[in-house]
Amino acid sequence: MQLKSNKDIDKEITEYLNSKAEEVSAPDDMFFKIRGGIGMKHSNKRFTLKTGLIAAAICILATVTCIAATKGAVWIGSSSPSTESKEMPDASTLNDKVGFVPKYVDSFDGGFKFESFNFGNQSYTDDSGKETYAGKSADFKYARNDKEKNQYLSLSAIKIDEKEIQHEANEEKTNYNNVDIYYTSFKYKSVPVDYVKTEEDLKLESEGKLQIGYGADKTSEDTIQNVSWYQDGISYSILNSNYNDVSKDDMIKMAKDIIDK
Repeated sequence: MQLKSNKDIDKEITEYLNSKAEEVSAPDDMFFKIRGGIGMKHSNKRFTLKTGLIAAAICILATVTCIAATKGAVWIGSSSPSTESKEMPDASTLNDKVGFVPKYVDSFDGGFKFESFNFGNQSYTDDSGKETYAGKSADFKYARNDKEKNQYLSLSAIKIDEKEIQHEANEEKTNYNNVDIYYTSFKYKSVPVDYVKTEEDLKLESEGKLQIGYGADKTSEDTIQNVSWYQDGISYSILNSNYNDVSKDDMIKMAKDIIDK
């Protein structure tokens, strides 16, 4: 019996998920292109919660199922466009949909206003095949009046034990009111299944400055910023895609606005 290579298995998973994604009704201006957000492969030796939160945000904004993986560890997130709401949820709705009530705001400085709310199913299986987390995420989308294609701002929250959280060396940490805020920025490159990484890709991946998503029709890049923090049993992440005039300080100020709620 001839065993399949990891590359063959990855390709089959990607093709299957691509076929399922095509069955989903999603807006033309969805976050990362559906096929670029599926089958994400990370070069990091550790699978961190930050990676999972980013994956969750990608899944929620794209309203599809996607997988983030490194070695044998897998984070799976899924959501449905049918559960997306244009109304800001109250505490009762949040308890009903996700089982907890995170902090959130109606708007952020810079003209960002609440656009929609959704929730997703999230699970994490470690490299031994054991599921160590299963829960739901609360996800809020914000936008400006001048929003262009592929520009999104999201706030995602997951209730999880703090001991599950690991941080990467390239994250910049600042402390605010006894809460550690972690900031990172990177490029997200959507590539075809047969894309071969360049030396520059490998270098940027090793530095935590690039994440690559396989399955796109053609190669494209998005500029991503992320801030994450843990407060009162909940892990938060604010993800900014392609609002390039938003600075690191602006992102940290958004985190502070949530922490102060």
